[in-house]
Amino acid sequence: MDRPSRADVRATYERISTSFASARRTPWPEVVQFVDSLPEGAKVLDLGCGNGRHTRILRERGLVVLALDFSRRLLELGRGSLGPPAAREVAWIEADAVRLPLRDASVDAAVCVAVLHHLPTPDDRRTALEEIRRVLVPGGPAFLSVWDRDQPRFQAVPAKAPGDVEVPWTLPDGSSVLRYYHLFRAEELRAMIIESGLQGETFLRGSGNIFALARRHG
Repeated sequence: MDRPSRADVRATYERISTSFASARRTPWPEVVQFVDSLPEGAKVLDLGCGNGRHTRILRERGLVVLALDFSRRLLELGRGSLGPPAAREVAWIEADAVRLPLRDASVDAAVCVAVLHHLPTPDDRRTALEEIRRVLVPGGPAFLSVWDRDQPRFQAVPAKAPGDVEVPWTLPDGSSVLRYYHLFRAEELRAMIIESGLQGETFLRGSGNIFALARRHG
């Protein structure tokens, strides 16, 4: 398959944003557990916040939240889902994961859920991790998730294939839109975290995902 550009991926999410948001309301328990480990008042980057399902939890826990996504429509839906005054207490930022408009060492922690696997090239994915490292304070943790190549639904993907797939999203009118994914193996994610300068601490699998807790040291 031909890899899309980041602009193509963004256009896909602009198109499916409303139906996507309606299907993404419940926070993942793994993310909630990470959020609950953070000290009250910490500044947290919700990278790829989408419609704000994890932004809400971060804000409810008394954290300072920077909610960043490349989809303008999903950011609008996120603001609407929180409602005033909570939405006004969040910084909503339209930006690309490979070029964060944040100062070095400006956030205490980061959540990056279901983002890396939508970036089309290895350089994009590595750069996004490098950007997370850059904006974290020394010692700051990042919680990451990607789709697991070894989940049963993708057993038919050839072992030597690069792991790029397209998965249809069905719109309310019955039409479908293909979404790009890069399927990760655990060792690939570990290696990319190391290459970015982050230190991987904990890896686990669940619900077809690989979750990783990484940290900036130095």
